[in-house]
Amino acid sequence: MKPNRYTVHIVSDNVDTQKRFSISRAWMQTLIFLVIIIILIIVSSLWYFIPKIADFREKEKQFEEMVFERTQVMELYRDLNRLGQMEEILRSNLSIVSTEDKSSVVDKSESFTISYIENIPSQAPVDGFLTQRMLDESHFWQKNHYGIDIAVIEGEPILAAASGRIIFSGWTYDLGNLIIIYHGDDYFTHYGHNQLNLFKNHGIVKRGDVIALAGSTGISSGPHLHFEIWKSGNVIDPLVFFPEYKERDISIEENG
Repeated sequence: MKPNRYTVHIVSDNVDTQKRFSISRAWMQTLIFLVIIIILIIVSSLWYFIPKIADFREKEKQFEEMVFERTQVMELYRDLNRLGQMEEILRSNLSIVSTEDKSSVVDKSESFTISYIENIPSQAPVDGFLTQRMLDESHFWQKNHYGIDIAVIEGEPILAAASGRIIFSGWTYDLGNLIIIYHGDDYFTHYGHNQLNLFKNHGIVKRGDVIALAGSTGISSGPHLHFEIWKSGNVIDPLVFFPEYKERDISIEENG
């Protein structure tokens, strides 16, 4: 004859202390049935969701690869767009003028002579702290940075790194108020995020002249100068010309 109730005794190390509880046979069968149902639900869920999780991880991996490829394409597009803008600026401002037209196009009082001393960048444009170094190779987490960033007080005078002719003075989306100077011998310097440009296109500047006031225009997180040096279409690290900025380097690359 099967029992109608089940009794469970719980005895501790102290024999005087014990607990006892009983459960009916029907409740025991119900409890066992519920445990079996729960186990079956868990097993079924795992059987259903494990392939889904694997598929989700595979799709997530494909999505990350697609985002990475898209980022690279956008970086290339941005660089090509910027190079196209620079080419257009150079074409419009440095067109070759024939000898017979020089007198009518260029005022002799506004011409400048190429000097391999005065026209090579040798004057630090501002006195500040280096917050970002040059990066000419883009990564997934960081885009190209063709120059250095120097943190300064807003309104700080920006000096021409060398003598030359201003071939661009105006607004750009990334760098805000931007000045580009041609120094001869295929040297160019860029000064971005200016609060105010003090020279217009085609202006002649000498080494050390104040050409702009530092600001935070364009895409910028605070007042600083974005400074670039180019030669023959290739970007050059400004720290090669101005190693003194390394002494005040607070960039993440230096301290990270």
